Amino acid sequence: MLLGLGALAGSAEVAVAGLTVWTMLMVLYLRFYPAAILVWRRGLELVWTLERPDGDGAFYVGRVARLKLSLRNLSNRPLGVGSLRVVASTTLAVDEPERVELGPAREVSVEARVIPRQAGTWHLHGAALTMADPLGLFSLEAYFPSARAFQVLPRPTTRLLPSSARPTGGAHYERVGPHTARLRGLGGDVRELREHVPGDPFKQIAWKATARVGRLMVRDLETSTPLTHHLLVDLGSSMRTGEPGLTKLDAAIELAAAYAAQSLAAGDRVGLVTYDGRIHSEIRPNDGPAHRHRLLEPLLAAVHAVDEDQTELTDSELVAAVGRYLLHQEGVDTRLLHAPALDDPRWAHLAASPSGELYDLRVIFRAVTAAVAHVRLAPVTASTSDLSRLRQFCRLRGIELPPRRTSEAGRRARGLGQALERVASGRGVQRIVVVSDLEGLELGFEDVSRAVRLSRRRGHQLLCAAPTARLFGGAAPADDSLVAEVVFWDEQRREQKAWQRLGAVGVRVIPVGPVGAPSPRLSRPAA
Repeated sequence: MLLGLGALAGSAEVAVAGLTVWTMLMVLYLRFYPAAILVWRRGLELVWTLERPDGDGAFYVGRVARLKLSLRNLSNRPLGVGSLRVVASTTLAVDEPERVELGPAREVSVEARVIPRQAGTWHLHGAALTMADPLGLFSLEAYFPSARAFQVLPRPTTRLLPSSARPTGGAHYERVGPHTARLRGLGGDVRELREHVPGDPFKQIAWKATARVGRLMVRDLETSTPLTHHLLVDLGSSMRTGEPGLTKLDAAIELAAAYAAQSLAAGDRVGLVTYDGRIHSEIRPNDGPAHRHRLLEPLLAAVHAVDEDQTELTDSELVAAVGRYLLHQEGVDTRLLHAPALDDPRWAHLAASPSGELYDLRVIFRAVTAAVAHVRLAPVTASTSDLSRLRQFCRLRGIELPPRRTSEAGRRARGLGQALERVASGRGVQRIVVVSDLEGLELGFEDVSRAVRLSRRRGHQLLCAAPTARLFGGAAPADDSLVAEVVFWDEQRREQKAWQRLGAVGVRVIPVGPVGAPSPRLSRPAA
């Protein structure tokens, strides 16, 4: 600007001032430029270590872990002052490390806190280093990919107990194995005498007691039998709404993990079914400490929505997400910089992102297939096998996909009915615990009612733990808008209607609050 003013005004002094400023800027730029060359030629290395927490060394929700980052300047030139930014899953709260000064042939270490907010398998993808000259006139950003995955467990809690009928006295070996369960039948010991109600077997009538009191009395019998618990966890769209760590699904995972741990510790068998409109995973009932880890795997995988019917993502958006990850994380450029001619046969192997970028599907599928070839992954629902591999790659690398916010009417009810029928077909005494907000039961409740009747005919105990709108959304909407009030009221109305329908078929519903909040303990439902 000074050069222009000096030339227009014919002032040599102003022109010289402009030339001086220009010269100073060029000198500063040329002084900073070698630092950029050294960074891009790998004259700078980043090494990081995620230290396990004290105690048992496991990562739990809310437990602080330490991340140590070390920057090594391999050159004999000072690189200036830089600041680090950790690129991680959105569910990880990571402190911004302090600014560092990179001297010649020097290693600088900084620490940051990592706080997981949600159970699951999460990733530290890498770190971005921003460097600038002393005056802050020029800057550059270098990204160091260094993927690290670790598993975060639900926080240890005893918020729920498996059964109030569990024997509490005696030695440990007397409290495991077969437990006393109140069953209708002709065998076992007399538990109590009570008045006759319709449906009691004729052979259980106590004739002497009937003659003594003048009204029909029956004997309640009890027998010892192994108790099997079945956990049915809802993965529907309404269970995922909210901030990470504070959703209904987070509360359901914590509840199911605590329930399973207590039941296994008591010597019972525990099974698990996850569902929404269909059954996603099933773990057969078993016992022992190793079975607890088998139950945790599908629970931790439930928070990662990658299936086609669980995500709001088109095929082109999926391809673009994988292509961007391959470019930034693994250095594989799958983009096509120039569009081919309209009659070019390459169009059959190209996909356009919503922003207009073209991606070569052959390069993407080749890179993804090589990544998942030697890894055992759970099957993923998709329209084609190629798209299924892309979604498996997203789960493997921690590429977060947006979950679906709406579901087909009646779909959740059909899924719950299928899950109940699946577990009701088992033998022996079973306690079935459904963890669901009961959203979407208005249509298709006939499937649920039929499965509940089947469970009760076979003598199974059925209970529902429901994360409620009142406990998760507060007593009133957060704002004063009429729309929010109407939406909240409608959600509560549908919730109460679902509770009434389940109560009509003999299912007890217990409200469940957010993670960390006190909630009623599960107890044996009324016979």
